[in-house]
Amino acid sequence: MRKTSEAYRYFGIPIVAIVWIATIIPSTACFAQGLVELEFADQKSGEPVSARILITKASKKIPRPKKLLFAGDQWLAESKLQIAPPNGDFEFVVQRGPEFSEIHGGFTIEPRAKDKVPIAIPRSIDMHSEHWYSGDHLSGLPMSELQRWQRADAVDMVVSIESASPTALNPARPANIRRTGRNEQSSPPSQSELVGLGLGTQSVHLDWGFGAVLLHRSKMLKPKEPSIEFAKRLHEQAIEDEDVVHELIRPWARDVPFLLATDSIRSVQILSDTNRPDGDDRLVFANEPLNGVHGNVQNSHSKDKALSEVFAPIEADERIRFKDARAVGKLSEALYWQMLEAGFRMPPTAGSGFQGSGKKIETQVGYNRVYVYSETVPDQASWWRSIIKGNTFVTNGPLLRANINGVPPGSVFTSYRSQSIPIDIAVSLSVRDTVDYLDVVFNGEILYSAKLEDHYKRGEFPPIEIDKSGWLVIRVVTEHSKGYRFATTAPFYFVFDGQPRISRKAVSFFQRWHAASVENVKKAQGAKPYEAWIEQSLQFWNAKMEACNCD
Repeated sequence: MRKTSEAYRYFGIPIVAIVWIATIIPSTACFAQGLVELEFADQKSGEPVSARILITKASKKIPRPKKLLFAGDQWLAESKLQIAPPNGDFEFVVQRGPEFSEIHGGFTIEPRAKDKVPIAIPRSIDMHSEHWYSGDHLSGLPMSELQRWQRADAVDMVVSIESASPTALNPARPANIRRTGRNEQSSPPSQSELVGLGLGTQSVHLDWGFGAVLLHRSKMLKPKEPSIEFAKRLHEQAIEDEDVVHELIRPWARDVPFLLATDSIRSVQILSDTNRPDGDDRLVFANEPLNGVHGNVQNSHSKDKALSEVFAPIEADERIRFKDARAVGKLSEALYWQMLEAGFRMPPTAGSGFQGSGKKIETQVGYNRVYVYSETVPDQASWWRSIIKGNTFVTNGPLLRANINGVPPGSVFTSYRSQSIPIDIAVSLSVRDTVDYLDVVFNGEILYSAKLEDHYKRGEFPPIEIDKSGWLVIRVVTEHSKGYRFATTAPFYFVFDGQPRISRKAVSFFQRWHAASVENVKKAQGAKPYEAWIEQSLQFWNAKMEACNCD
């Protein structure tokens, strides 16, 4: 055994920067009321940037200027924002995502005043300098509007599932965006460290109510219903095109065992639209499963409420883990771990589900982020290759950068039973929220857990050696109570004697899930397209069980 050679490094992000602008002095111009122009710039370079802003007077919202893009109570400020509010004292909060400090400040408007208010936004951390690039894999906005919000939060890659035709996006396309084919737009703007790389793609969103998949860089047309032909096309695309990514969302849905059986799912969105800054979604289990349904995720978006049925067979004695406001996020993570235990190698990904001014989802672009590690600046194709390789971590808060023995997540370590693998864990972490704990998880079991301050005092991880096949993730969970705010690496994989881990318990879990799903399909109308797919998936899971090599 050997100790870690690099001590744990902690970089705290300043929660806010405080700015108070002096009273705006009346100018010689005759205005019935004050007029103020807010100017947003990067603190270091002075270059103009976009941002999100919330302005209040006596804790109350003020009228929004016409034609200004907004999301919830926040407005999109694109380098300059001119407002003509009533006289008085105003407060504002300016945000640009986790890589920049949050600005709290204010100004005073007097009668007939006219002035400019400069707001310099400091960067807290430069992820590009560490070879990490951010992405948001789910938004319902048209690309032309989405990329305006994208620049405000400096997200490098965004994915739109809005169904408008490509030509409909052309008139509003920003000047620095060019057409690249496959419904993609990209042209990295200058000063990418301030506004992100500007990459964006329009992906196909398949959702027939019982299973949802994002098809990135796919040529597949949207089918009206699932069928064995659809399953075959998924499999063929995954084999034929290394850049195609089929991404699973809502990992508790009925058709998950069928989709996994296509052997074509390449990523799982464990942070999605059910993970919002102040989310109030709840997980409610049924006393007894009814028609294969074990419970419901209760989604609440503004005044809209919807139920998403949970078919994953979570046993009664395991449900204690899913009782609080973090339950939905914990469920996604737990089901993802079951997929890893069943022998699938799929990295975690993230998407915000941002809808802009529709206000159906109270979030922002990049609230849920996937970061990819790339030693060269990624483009459209290399982004998806990095996703497939699993060089990622996902977060809706902490910026967790970790490697083992000097290599990033997604790496595979091989050895023989007679020779264990010492692991040297190096972690860099930037946080705003108070961190609850730091974990090292191997095959779903905690190898090491510590309060952040205790680990920081220790200065290093304890000696750890891996002596059997499996997967390992490093995660950080915050104390945020309104939803599951955390960060986790993609798995590091360990293979001994050429045998990757496939757990009987996990495969049995999916077989029971599959049986419950089949029961539900047979009772539903229009189940005929599933018949051949059910048989194919049954054979897949039986073969998986025969290949199991551990409990």
